[in-house]
Amino acid sequence: MEWRDGLMEEEVLIVRESGRWTFDFHRSVFARVVGRNIRNLHPISMSSRGERVVVTLSEEEGEELRAWLLLNLHKGFFITELECLEAK
Repeated sequence: MEWRDGLMEEEVLIVRESGRWTFDFHRSVFARVVGRNIRNLHPISMSSRGERVVVTLSEEEGEELRAWLLLNLHKGFFITELECLEAK
């Protein structure tokens, strides 16, 4: 997807869309920060795309992961957030 182009290694992209949250991590950040615990959140989907790991969560679990990431920013990554606007 276009919004993933040019992401930096330490950047975690968070996209909220249609009641779901998508988290896009570099493999190294994913392994260091959430890798061991991500299955506890029961991801809707999880895939690897090159050097990136993309995780999709329900709204409630996505909010939980986002809050946890915000509390752990000192671990050497930063967050970019996007919210997709839906036509009504």
